[in-house]
Amino acid sequence: MGKRLIESMREAVEFAKGERNESKVTKHRSIKAVSIPDSINPKEVRLALNMTQEEFAARFGFNLHTLRNWEHNRRHPDRAVLAYLYAISKHPQEIESSLRD
Repeated sequence: MGKRLIESMREAVEFAKGERNESKVTKHRSIKAVSIPDSINPKEVRLALNMTQEEFAARFGFNLHTLRNWEHNRRHPDRAVLAYLYAISKHPQEIESSLRD
């Protein structure tokens, strides 16, 4: 247990110094970490797709009230939603298609 804790601390220090890549090492393999932008403007994503708030919320499974709060900066999407919005911004047809299967 102590050796794993020390190794984890070393990895954290190396990463903080920029000496380590963003891979996560598990017992069995190294996994490349994804890079998610710290902020994504839901309104810009929606407008780029030429959709109303109602269409965007219905098509991608968002609560309309929540979407409106994000767009008016009353609330901010959490990291998982940022990842989802990023995926929608890059591959909207594929995301919609996968939701319909």
